[in-house]
Amino acid sequence: MISAYKILDGLLHKLDCSQDSAGLADATWIDLLEPTRAQEDIVETLFKLDIPTREEMRSIDESSQIYHENGALVMSARVITKADSPKLRLVTVTFILVQNRLITLRYGDPTPFRTFVARAEKEISKLVSGEAVMVGLLEAIVDRAAEILQSVGDELETLSNDIFARDGSVGTGGDHGDLRPILQKVGRNGDLATRVRESLHTLARLIPYLQADSRGATDDIPARLAATKRDIHSLLDHDSYLMSNVTFLLDATLGLINIQQNAIIKIFSVAAVIFLPPTLIASIFGMNFEHMPELHWTFGYPMAIVLMIVSAILPYYYFKRRGWL
Repeated sequence: MISAYKILDGLLHKLDCSQDSAGLADATWIDLLEPTRAQEDIVETLFKLDIPTREEMRSIDESSQIYHENGALVMSARVITKADSPKLRLVTVTFILVQNRLITLRYGDPTPFRTFVARAEKEISKLVSGEAVMVGLLEAIVDRAAEILQSVGDELETLSNDIFARDGSVGTGGDHGDLRPILQKVGRNGDLATRVRESLHTLARLIPYLQADSRGATDDIPARLAATKRDIHSLLDHDSYLMSNVTFLLDATLGLINIQQNAIIKIFSVAAVIFLPPTLIASIFGMNFEHMPELHWTFGYPMAIVLMIVSAILPYYYFKRRGWL
């Protein structure tokens, strides 16, 4: 799908263009969302450039992520999409600055793109060129990353309270003693923070190239890029703190799970020791040797029962007094 936008009086206006080059020639920003080969050919012919393939966009080599081609600056970054759903993933977005225009190529629909368009169509945001549109998109992506990290921090705080506010009861039934859901939530937040970190690193890598390309600009783009760069480094520091918190909560949760398992094993061990003496007595009096005077005792059976009960009660009270139960 091709979406084309033009800047009028500082606002972003969507153009009603078909898939021909005439409708795209006046656009300041051309957004290619999962384009077909025919749509890519139209843009390539119009601007005389080679749009990277999906496989080339996924390359981790910096020379494939950022390069110049026929006067165009091509940059790729990873952006989080579907952060609020279990289908969280990173989408590679390619930014192409050519002839004072911006071309974006993406195979996903991250939230910052929709947020930026909605704001730029209603609020005067000093849009003057394709580079200004790209800076606005980068700011929206960084803002979204900050929101995600804030939500991760809030959820980790809630999970921390859930973990350390427990009374340590084991084997009481229900979900009170089950730490597996908490372990899954901590792990998911750790995965989310890791993906945010990867996205921010790709953004931090392309900003110096943008700054070099915008030297001598008369607008506020250099200042906005510098501010965005500072924000990215601040978020990376915050992400490192959250990851250390995730590691601590994972260790704490696994430690509590081990304590629960040890408590359960202790109960079975104590039960085995308690029933060992009665079992021994029952085994002895259950033998059928010919010369066993106890077999002829009138009160032999009640005596055996009493011995088994007493031999079970005494270890129980001993363990109780030692605090093992």
